[in-house]
This record gives sequence, structure tokens and C-alpha cells, in this order.
Amino acid sequence: MRMRTALRVLPLMALYALNPGPLIQGPMCFRGFARPRTPRCTLPLGMEEHIELIKELRKDRSAPVDSMGVRAIHNTSKDSYETLVALILSTRTKDSATYETIQVLRHHGLTPLNILKTPALTLTSLLAKVNHRNRKASYLREMSEMLMNNFGGRVPDQEWQLRKLKGVGEKSALLYLQTVTGKVTGIAVDAHLHSIANWLSWVETKRPHQTRKKLEQRLPRTLWGPINPLVVGFGQELAREKQKILHKCLRSSNPSLALQMLCACGMDVRKQKPSLHNLAQTRLAEAC
Repeated sequence: MRMRTALRVLPLMALYALNPGPLIQGPMCFRGFARPRTPRCTLPLGMEEHIELIKELRKDRSAPVDSMGVRAIHNTSKDSYETLVALILSTRTKDSATYETIQVLRHHGLTPLNILKTPALTLTSLLAKVNHRNRKASYLREMSEMLMNNFGGRVPDQEWQLRKLKGVGEKSALLYLQTVTGKVTGIAVDAHLHSIANWLSWVETKRPHQTRKKLEQRLPRTLWGPINPLVVGFGQELAREKQKILHKCLRSSNPSLALQMLCACGMDVRKQKPSLHNLAQTRLAEAC
């Protein structure tokens, strides 16, 4: 019996000696929390290589977050209250809708006192393009009242104080401090960063606060601030501009790795234009 077992194992050992590496290939190589249904590839390189490649793909700064995100809104006014309002409105809302709504509120008069004077129905109608506008209108009124009563109408600059304000969570507080004061006290993790970090096997977590903890352990502090807009823009292009991100991947310095990353994040190149599909399939075959 032992002799038969040895005869079965020896060919496998010889195969491994010729081609050392993991014997298990394919879907089992991924440990993402939400597994894409498209074919998966092995990601042979670490998160540092992924981040450098994402930087290259994002160097044109053409994602919605770059022109209509909270940082873009703050850069047009430098008003801390407007920035905080934008962060509250941006939750589960496209950047374009948040940006347009801030313009409407500016025209109406975007100050804590004026928001408190605005009737509830009027304020809700001003937030027509924002998801969950009834709830967010209530948040704006309660947040503005807290600012007037507790902080003299000014937005505080401490994370624990910000998180006491209605509608301001961990991510919003961290992004506010990074955008307005330049303080980087942690990594702001939203849905894009949480999902992509898991899909690319940077972390294996179920909740954004767990992702934040793991990333802060693994990334240098110099990346704690830039990582959010960097990955968010990458995620936006993956979700809404597939042709553009595929073009950029094929023209990148490492198209094989770039396509593996798209594959890991659930993008199906078979649904793209035939010319791009054929070229991507060739690159993907080389990579996987």
C-alpha cells in the first residue's frame, strides 16, 4: 500500500520540481469577500505593484471624483461648512449629483443659519438629485443646529467632535480633516476602496472599519490620504467607463497585470468591443 502511494506522489513531486509554485490554480486563488462571477486570475504580485499600476492608470485624473468630488468642491470655495455638507450628501450618491446639488444650495444660501431657516419641504426639494434626500435634509438641519449651539457656527477640526455631528461617520470625518485641514489621521474607506481592496486580496474583511485597520497596518502613512481618491477613481471607471479603463490597461506599462486586476474586480472583457476583446483576451491568456 505504501509503495502504491509513493508511486502516485512521485510524479506530482517531479512536476512541482520542474515548475515550483502553487499547485492550486484558478478560482481558489482568490479570497475576496464578494467574488465576481467572471473568470478569475492569479495575482502574482503584491499590493505595492497594484497601487503603482493604479497610479499610472489614474495619472490623467479623468474620473468623476477628480472634477466633481468633495476635494473639487472644496477647492472652488475653501468653505469648511460647504465641504461638510458635500460629504454628508455624497453618501450613496454619484459625485455629479452631489456637485450639482451643492451649486443649487450655494445659490439658495449655504450657511448653517440659512439652512435652519429653510422650511423642511423646501430643503428636501433642493436635494432632489441626491439619494435619500429626506433623511439627508434632516441631517443637514440637525447638523447645522449642533454647529450653531455647540461650536459657534464653525465646523470643528477634531475627529471625535466631527463624528458627534448628525450624518457624519468615520469616513466623512477623516475625509473632511484631510481635505480642509490637511490632517491625515487615518484611511477613509468607502465602498469602492473596501470592495477593491478585497477583490485584489490586499485584505480579507467584511466591514469597512476592518478594511481601514488592515490597510493602515500595511500601507505607509504617506499613502493614507491619497489611497482613497486613487482607488475611488479607479472603481468609478471600472463601473461606468469600461472601454476607457480597458484602453488604458492595454496601453499601460504592464498590460498583463492590469488586465488581471480588471479580471479580479469582475470586469468581463468579452462584453467589450470586438477589437478590444480580442487584444485583451490575448493579453489575459499570457497573464493567467
